[in-house]
Amino acid sequence: QQKKILAYCFLNGSITIREAFERLKINSPSKRISEMRHSPLYEVESVVEHSHEGAPYKRYFIKAV
Repeated sequence: QQKKILAYCFLNGSITIREAFERLKINSPSKRISEMRHSPLYEVESVVEHSHEGAPYKRYFIKAV
């Protein structure tokens, strides 16, 4: 699942939890991204964005090191 997330970020530049869940069918995307954040194999950065309704969410930028 980490490889699917990494490939998605490579093709699209970034990923959100919702994108990982809906487009990649990953059941626990938060856990997978947390694992990647704590791994020396990946570099993970995030920014907070807001939906049209004003709800905050994170967009993750992930790359292999």
